[in-house]
Amino acid sequence: MTAKEIREDIARARAYAKKNDYLRTLKCLANAIRGMVTSQVYGVEKFEIQAHLDEALRDLNKMKMIQKLFPDGLTYRKGREKAFFQTLMRLHRKLGEAMEKARVAKQRKRLAVLDDNLIKAAKLIRAGQPLEARKLYSKIAEYFQDIEGIHSDIGNRMAAFGLFAEAVPYLNRALEIQNNDARAHNALILCYEGMHEVDKAMAAIKDAMRWLGPGENLYLRLAKLYLHKREWGEVFNNAKAALDRNPLNAEAAGLMKQAEPKIFASAKGRGSKKAHDLNF
Repeated sequence: MTAKEIREDIARARAYAKKNDYLRTLKCLANAIRGMVTSQVYGVEKFEIQAHLDEALRDLNKMKMIQKLFPDGLTYRKGREKAFFQTLMRLHRKLGEAMEKARVAKQRKRLAVLDDNLIKAAKLIRAGQPLEARKLYSKIAEYFQDIEGIHSDIGNRMAAFGLFAEAVPYLNRALEIQNNDARAHNALILCYEGMHEVDKAMAAIKDAMRWLGPGENLYLRLAKLYLHKREWGEVFNNAKAALDRNPLNAEAAGLMKQAEPKIFASAKGRGSKKAHDLNF
């Protein structure tokens, strides 16, 4: 390491100390100490680095956790750089383990609160109070927005309770965050099907195919929606695509049989033309 790099590590350590970032402060200081051991820095540069290091150590010793662990402060002696480096790294490891343990405990407690509120919202719906449940779901989504998949989870729960229109915004938000969320895609399709929004359901299926890839279930659902629109060619094509992926899919085979005579009749109708009377 050069003298410039050592000074930069010390400057970073001081900046992290002001932000109460213990781990980065210790890491940067340890890097600086290691640089002093392994680098050939002499004269004025070494004197300047030592002055900066003293200031960084004062910043470190002002941090609450360090004061609690070392009431007399961490001390650095010239010529004992290796020992001080080991002390900093050992402290970095112990603090990291303690902070991770505290983080996990806090997260578990927070997730328990989340579960309690989700159960409470479900009870409100079962008790015939969907409006109160919707208010609670809204608060849950806001407070726990950092929890991965929270919008998808709420949307799926609301869809399962038949609150299709209310679930749609949560599911759309979930797909904005993670566009390959299979649960959100399937629940959104279910909502539009439940609301009899055929065109929106078809668009949702095609979007799911784009992000998740086409599959037997999606092709079958698309065939059923085309059945509502009496677009027999599309019914046949999508049912066949489902059957190609699973030859035992009796529902897809049934849709093909239903669509086939309609397609044939339509083609026959287009083929017959009215004869022109050429007698004048």
